[in-house]
Amino acid sequence: MPDTTPLAVCFGEGMVALVAATAGPLEGCRTFHRSLAGAEWNTAIALASAGIRTSVLSRVGDDGFGRFLTAELRDHGVDDSAVEVDGDAPTGLYVKELSARDDGAVDGTMHYYRAGSAAAALSPQTLTTPVASALLADAALVHTSGITPALSASALAAQEALYTQRHPDRLLSFDLNWRPALWRGRDEEGRRIVSDFAGRADIVFCTRTDAEVVFGTSDPHRLRSLFPRPRYLLVTDPNGAVAFDGTQTADSDALDAPVVETIGAGDAFAAGFLAGVLTGLSLTGSLARGHRIATRALVSTRDHVD
Repeated sequence: MPDTTPLAVCFGEGMVALVAATAGPLEGCRTFHRSLAGAEWNTAIALASAGIRTSVLSRVGDDGFGRFLTAELRDHGVDDSAVEVDGDAPTGLYVKELSARDDGAVDGTMHYYRAGSAAAALSPQTLTTPVASALLADAALVHTSGITPALSASALAAQEALYTQRHPDRLLSFDLNWRPALWRGRDEEGRRIVSDFAGRADIVFCTRTDAEVVFGTSDPHRLRSLFPRPRYLLVTDPNGAVAFDGTQTADSDALDAPVVETIGAGDAFAAGFLAGVLTGLSLTGSLARGHRIATRALVSTRDHVD
């Protein structure tokens, strides 16, 4: 892509997903399919598919899984030059257990194996390498989520550094992505931390389900009153989205599309909306682009679009 296109930098952990080949309890599954996962990495791939120049800022282990992840980024047109390689800590992974639904789709349950991963060692120093510094200086948008601050104290500090070292021409995007398993035993601290990041971002995404748990309401207009500062606020559910741009409001329905499994669709929706913002689309146009890309994540048990 030409360097004149806007640059989006996605900051967070990439993981290998081992997805059960068949629905049922893990103890009965003999075969798993390997794929790339991680909310911010899924968003990066979807942004690149939408024609946005995209880089990932992260860390992986010096292992086969880490090399697989960076190769996947490159294969999807995402720059991996700011993905550090850790010679000691491993690449994180999770196992996705599938359960069949009556409508023919499947539900996915994630089992994390990411404690002590290379990405847990993300820190403010990660942002100061020559490659990372150059990318951040050029970025029109930095995309973050509520997952990274839960990984470790140093990862929280790194995300805080992104917010405090703001550039006037750089948008900060935040996807709530509430993960109870990562905040277990410190739920109140987690709610306070992610609420603070949401309140300081320029663009905020949240599902109604997560918003109810974290903010105490799923009503889009009450959420807007809680978070007046972000220019854009997106509140989503499986049926559609309510979006705010300043005082402008738009409602949109999800597109009618076959559903195999829904994990990753929110990341794709965020990417489509962000691509619309970066290319100057209207609020309704950006919403429509988000829904179009989200449908591409619904048709498989992978977490990212192809």
